[in-house]
Amino acid sequence: MQPSPDSHPDTSHQRPLSALEFLALLLQHKIFLSITTFVITGITFAITLSFPNWYDATINFVPPSNNQSGVSGMLGNVSSALKDIGLSKVGGKSGESYSYIVILQSRSFLDSLITRFDLAKDYNIPDSMRDEVRAMLKSNMEVNYMPDGNYTMTFSSTNPNKAAEMANVALTIANSISHNIQQQEASANRMYMEQRLKNTEEVLNRISDSLQRFSKKNLVFSPVDQAKALTTALAELKASVIKQEIIVQTYKNSYGEDDPATKLQQKTLEDIRSQVYKAENEPGLGGNFSMRDAMDVGIPYLRLYTEFEAMSKVKGFLMPMLEQARLDEFKQTPIMYVLDKAIAPNKKSKPKRSLIVGGAAIGAFLLSSLFVLLRFRLQSLKS
Repeated sequence: MQPSPDSHPDTSHQRPLSALEFLALLLQHKIFLSITTFVITGITFAITLSFPNWYDATINFVPPSNNQSGVSGMLGNVSSALKDIGLSKVGGKSGESYSYIVILQSRSFLDSLITRFDLAKDYNIPDSMRDEVRAMLKSNMEVNYMPDGNYTMTFSSTNPNKAAEMANVALTIANSISHNIQQQEASANRMYMEQRLKNTEEVLNRISDSLQRFSKKNLVFSPVDQAKALTTALAELKASVIKQEIIVQTYKNSYGEDDPATKLQQKTLEDIRSQVYKAENEPGLGGNFSMRDAMDVGIPYLRLYTEFEAMSKVKGFLMPMLEQARLDEFKQTPIMYVLDKAIAPNKKSKPKRSLIVGGAAIGAFLLSSLFVLLRFRLQSLKS
């Protein structure tokens, strides 16, 4: 059995509305849309009027120049040399450092500003809730490191003069904190250098005493020069032996072996040979050691002398480093220099009332249009 045409449900009201139909629907309810949008926009505008005006003040500052001259340059070169042998830093890797932004985000810096300007009262937050006050201060503070190497620091406040004062005072506080950190580091370096220098001097004194006792015992004061003198003297003695042997042989050929003159020359030859033997086997010629024991005496002396020279060079390195640490400990130069001082702004930075009101108007119109569309659909389903 075929259903009659009248038995089919009417689904024309369920199809999507075309753009023209939707526009016609909005025009049909234009009074409602206009009133709703106007009322919500007016309420939003009235609310924004109660918002306080915030002003931004920015300070621009730069680190000091890295150019060095005079004593600072000399000590800097020594510092670089000492870094290569691990003597210029107490712990950590060579060249470790921290960014200035770390100080500007530290709790000490934030608390100093909060206390100085009574910001808990400005933010209407109890001072006991210090974490919330710090979070509010961070939201009203912006720090940037620029590509050219300078820093900018911006503070927001409802008072333009206070915003400028906060920016200027903030740099003073940050410099003070950074200066204290550098003094602590310099003090640690100074104490380390003093202890290292003290240890070096103790080792140097022990080596010096050992060298003195060894030199006194063996009559060694310059092994190289003494060895040169010893070999020269021994060479001359051996040359004298050869010369005397020639003279003795000449006397034998001329006068015979039993001649008194020949015997005298023979005795002279034996004396010279005895001197050569003593030089090679007994102490006395070059020091309190024999020629055969020269290496056993010279090498320990040279080893002690090398250690003495090495520790003397270390002491020579440490002394200017200690002076540099002492200078750093009492140095009072600023860490950052002001390039552009913060001034009280003439125009507010927020709130952007026009954007807020404009957004509210658009939102009110869209919500009203959605309400009209839903109402139309509900009426269509009921019909």
